[in-house]
Amino acid sequence: MNYFESQPMKYYSASASMSPTEKRIKLESMIESGDYIWSRKYDGNWSRAVITKERAALQTRGISVKTKTYGEIQDKVFFWDDVVSAFPNGDTVILAEVYLPGGIDKDCGSILRCLKDKALARQKDNKLEWRIFDVLAIDGIDMFNTPVEERVSYIPEVVKRINNPLVKGIEYHEMDDNFFDDLAEIFADGGEGCVCYKKDAIYIPGKRGPHAWDSLKVKQEVSSDIDCFILAAVPCEKNYNGGDIGNWQFWENTRTGQKLIGDYFGDYQAGVPIIPISKNYYYNWPASITVGVYDGKGDIVELCKVAGLTEEFKTELRDNFNEWKMCPISISGMMVSTANANADGTGISIRHPILRSIRREDINPADCTLAKILN
Repeated sequence: MNYFESQPMKYYSASASMSPTEKRIKLESMIESGDYIWSRKYDGNWSRAVITKERAALQTRGISVKTKTYGEIQDKVFFWDDVVSAFPNGDTVILAEVYLPGGIDKDCGSILRCLKDKALARQKDNKLEWRIFDVLAIDGIDMFNTPVEERVSYIPEVVKRINNPLVKGIEYHEMDDNFFDDLAEIFADGGEGCVCYKKDAIYIPGKRGPHAWDSLKVKQEVSSDIDCFILAAVPCEKNYNGGDIGNWQFWENTRTGQKLIGDYFGDYQAGVPIIPISKNYYYNWPASITVGVYDGKGDIVELCKVAGLTEEFKTELRDNFNEWKMCPISISGMMVSTANANADGTGISIRHPILRSIRREDINPADCTLAKILN
């Protein structure tokens, strides 16, 4: 296996159509089975260290248009030399979150998107950490087909060998009767949530596992839906940054600007002047919508950006945006963030928002207020 080109495994999330009660029942059944372990999820950027005798790289999840493979960030962190020197005896593959203490994923990402010197300078007072959550190969021993319960048992040894204070190991726990109390503590601490794994789950690149519910991401959700209204359509990014470029269908000729759809990866590899583009860009769809509410003075304040829209809705926004501006909608999300809020609540945002329903027929924009959220 070419570890450098291997696609990251995906993880299950509960369907947005599941009610909180249904999600709770599913988690209770996982506890009763005794077949699961779990670990806290930190709000950082996914990374993969691949170390071979010929090459070593700290890769990101996204595909670089320039290199046509996974992005590399090893020159933008302070722990990398110790990681490489700890594994001289054969192929090693380690998964970890690059994490900024006290920050969230976008804070970490803003550093890693900088050029090397600026990225390092921005860590003068708060360096990026590396929090290991899986070991897929060590010293030439491939463990992709090894159960996750056994793979993660190598984490303490890996951390000890690296011997750098910026490198930490994620702890795993039995999913037992203490699970909901532990999860509540994570949320109370401002944490993102956790990931549950079936103990015998193997790592399958590009897939979610051989069976449903082999893994499950559990994130905090607001207790009730939030009423707000549409303010703007957010333009999409042009470049495709996914991990399945070999099967991608949307391209653009860089000389003519012509958009193409079809199997052009072979031409791309052969040097034809084309680049992969996002599906949103191909269809001129917005990436997301900006939503807002009225504050206590009657002024409109921006609340957050909501992505994950259906293709039908994105087409409507593209073709008839004026009909949708100020349209009331209901959203849910992971949590209400007050990190940038003023004393009156202005500046709050909803983390990981999800569109629940269009409410243009049953409420007015005036019903969407900051006070309702704060209460």
